[in-house]
Parts: sequence; structure tokens; C-alpha cells
Amino acid sequence: MSIVSDARVSVIIPAFNARPFIGEAIRSVEDQGFDELQIIVVDDGSTDGTGDYVAIHYPSVHLIRKRNGGAATARNAGLVHATGDYIAFLDADDLWLPGKLKAQLAHLETHPEIQLVCSGFERLEPNQDGTFPSLEPILEKADSIPSNLLNPDFSGWIYHKLLINCEVWTSTVVFRRKLMDSIGFFDESLRLGQDYDYWLRASRSTQIHFLLRPMAIYRQHSHSATAKGAPVSYGALVLTNAIQRWGYESPDGQKVPALKVRDRIASIHFTLGYRHYMTQQYHLAVKDFVSSIFQYPLQPKAWVYLALATLKLPASTMRG
Repeated sequence: MSIVSDARVSVIIPAFNARPFIGEAIRSVEDQGFDELQIIVVDDGSTDGTGDYVAIHYPSVHLIRKRNGGAATARNAGLVHATGDYIAFLDADDLWLPGKLKAQLAHLETHPEIQLVCSGFERLEPNQDGTFPSLEPILEKADSIPSNLLNPDFSGWIYHKLLINCEVWTSTVVFRRKLMDSIGFFDESLRLGQDYDYWLRASRSTQIHFLLRPMAIYRQHSHSATAKGAPVSYGALVLTNAIQRWGYESPDGQKVPALKVRDRIASIHFTLGYRHYMTQQYHLAVKDFVSSIFQYPLQPKAWVYLALATLKLPASTMRG
């Protein structure tokens, strides 16, 4: 594969301790069959030799090494070096399915008013021995769906729908470079949820089209960032910031009820609060249960867990 400086598509792969997965991820991009590809791997301070592995086995890849700073900083480092007219992302432990880029670029070229296209995806869980099952069933399902078939329920001005559910998954996205010129870089203050924030911002600038065909695979495993959780409800923070900035209405006037969004924010806080409670981080649990109740007070379960978590706090904390 020839890599040229004026690459038509720049593919950014942030990687942190992804040595077991990164090779397959890169090959899934190379197998798209495009000569004009700029593949950028950003090694975000890995300690397992991810960067060295890429340098040795994939010398044509543009490798960036940096201190660990999280996915937002890694993606931004990739964006700084991206030269393509189109930009795509792939997480280092995930895969693209054959024909992804061809279908999405064709869609963008026939819909010049659209700046971002995403697609369906499939989750793949490991076997008991840690290996992943065959992709054949997923490939058969993908082949049964036309590559240009739109999801009508999640295409168009979808900001208001993103407030309820973030259907845009980062490893499926392809967008025109001019969209980045319009909305800027990822918010590096968000350790998680920075991609959710980015797609909300994008949905204020462009209609988004969602192709129904699965075009990527999300490999679930215990080392992923989402599996580990976080002390902060980043999803709730992203939603709260969006509402404060733009409200509940898309640029074309479509909107969702405020109560429905508040209920979702409350649910996010409750879920994280419960996780904190089960891991005996009671001070964090109290914080999230209070935030959940603030958004939606009529939650008997949240009140009960708030009381239980409060009772388990040290006496010194209670006095403080």
C-alpha cells in the first residue's frame, strides 16, 4: 500500500496498551483496498510495547508517540497530522468490516450537503478462553443489508435525538475535513465522553446520515476504558453542557421534552452512583445519587440508595 502526503482519507487510531489488538485493527483498514490512505496510530503512552510493535510490523503507518493523556488528546494529536480530505477514526481494539470506506465515501460524494456519515456496528464478546469468535455470522448479516440503506430514524438533523441516545459510534464515523475546521478539536478536559460531545457539536453544524449496514466491530473486553468506569459522570456532564449551550432543539426546530432528557441524565448519575456504592466508594455514590435526584426527584430507589450510602460514610465526613 502506498501512503502519500496528500492522502484522500486520514484514519486516526488512538492506542493505549493495545498491542494484542492493534495489528488486526490496522489490517482491517489496509484491507479496505484504498491506495490513498494515511493511517495514523497515536501511541498514548503505552507501557506494553504498542508503539514499538507498530513501528516494526507496520512501517508505512504514521506513528505518533506521546505521554498518556486520554483518548481526546490522542485523537487531537492525530487530527493535527491528518492531511486527508476525509477523516475517520478507529479504536485500536476494534475492526472495520470490508467495504466500509467505499460505501461511506460514495455516500458523501453523492450527498454533498452531508458532512458526516456513520453506520451500524456489531458487538463481539470474547470466548471463555479470551479469544474472539469467528466473524462469519457478522459478515453474513452485513452482506444482507444494502450498503447505501439509510436508517430513517437517525438521519438528518439529529441533535435532539442524540440527547436521548448517542447512536453515533466513533469507529464508524467518516467526515469531511471542513467539519473539523468548523467545530474544532476534541475537548481534552473530558477523560471519557469526548466523542459524544464531538458528535453533539457536529450535529449543530450538519445533518448526519446513518447507514444501516454494520461496518465495524466493537470488541468488548475488560481492559477497555468504558469497562473500567470513571469517578465522574462524563455522559451527564456532556449532556448538561449541551443543554446549557443549545437547549433541547435541533437546528431545524425538532426537539425532545426536557423531562425526557433530565430523566436520562438522572439515569446516568444513578448507574454510576450504584457502581460506586457496590465498590464501596460511598462518598462518590452519595454525590451521584444526589445529582440523580436533583434531575428527577421521583425515584424511590435513588432515595433509598442515597440513605444507605450516607449511613456508610465515616462519622468525620458526616460532621464535615
